[in-house]
Amino acid sequence: MPLWGFLLSIVTAIMWAASPIMVGRGMDVSKCTSNEINPVRSISFFIFALSIALVYTKGSIPIVSSPKALLCIAGNVVMGYLVGDVLYFIAIKKIGVSLAVPVTNSYPMFVVLTSWLMLGEPITMQIVLGIIVVLSGLLLLRFGGDRDNPEKDDHRAKEIGFSRLMEGFLFAIGAGLSWAIGAPLTKMAMETSGLGPIEITFYRALVFLIISWSYRFLLVKYRPEMVMPLRRLPVKGWTYFLGAAVIGLGLGSIFYTTCINSMPVAVVTAITATSPFIAALFGHFVLNDRLRGLQWAGVVLIITGSVTVSI
Repeated sequence: MPLWGFLLSIVTAIMWAASPIMVGRGMDVSKCTSNEINPVRSISFFIFALSIALVYTKGSIPIVSSPKALLCIAGNVVMGYLVGDVLYFIAIKKIGVSLAVPVTNSYPMFVVLTSWLMLGEPITMQIVLGIIVVLSGLLLLRFGGDRDNPEKDDHRAKEIGFSRLMEGFLFAIGAGLSWAIGAPLTKMAMETSGLGPIEITFYRALVFLIISWSYRFLLVKYRPEMVMPLRRLPVKGWTYFLGAAVIGLGLGSIFYTTCINSMPVAVVTAITATSPFIAALFGHFVLNDRLRGLQWAGVVLIITGSVTVSI
């Protein structure tokens, strides 16, 4: 196994950890919603995906003629980038990066169920055990505070608010479930169209651009009170959102695909699955999203269970 593959896998994990952090910072400085985030993200994602696809195909990007493939791509975009990411952004806003990222990254557990229902893929005892580990981690993350000093735990919960904490967990789980529904659709699109990851990424970026801007135009016309004029979005907000799309949606996906082409999927998954831990570390020490001892154990369990489910 090549050394560059290990290093690139680590870089991918860092990118997937950095992307939600950048979105969170962008939300803090701009006070905007997904009605602004998604259109902005779609710009840099499309430009990046188009550039890579043109280079990879030498200027001849294949045309998708299968209606089923187009439907699968559209479904993946709606469930992944629109529904899933919107719930993700809300979860980050409600409970912070350190809690939201590990919960949403338990989605491999949900992928097992959606792949079984949509693709007929088998569920093994190893997968069941992995799901149990992930669920244990989620419970620790939700309820595992500082038992030696419960007043600190109560203070943390009161800082967020008990109802807000529960809402944040539900939104985070909803995001993971939405991503899990979108994942099999991507595989179905690739099988139906015969296209590779780079071409599919381009079409996902194109559909994301069309849907997100169409939805925004409708809001501007019929529900203007729900949108913030993009001219009011600070430069820092633009920078965070555009950068997050290139790092997370563009480079992260392509790097991951490159790694699994040269290394065992299990190894790459094990490395990239550490992204929630990296995000939690950053949130803990930089953003002051404090976690307690048992909650750190919950993060580790979620990562371990997700790796077990994926291999």
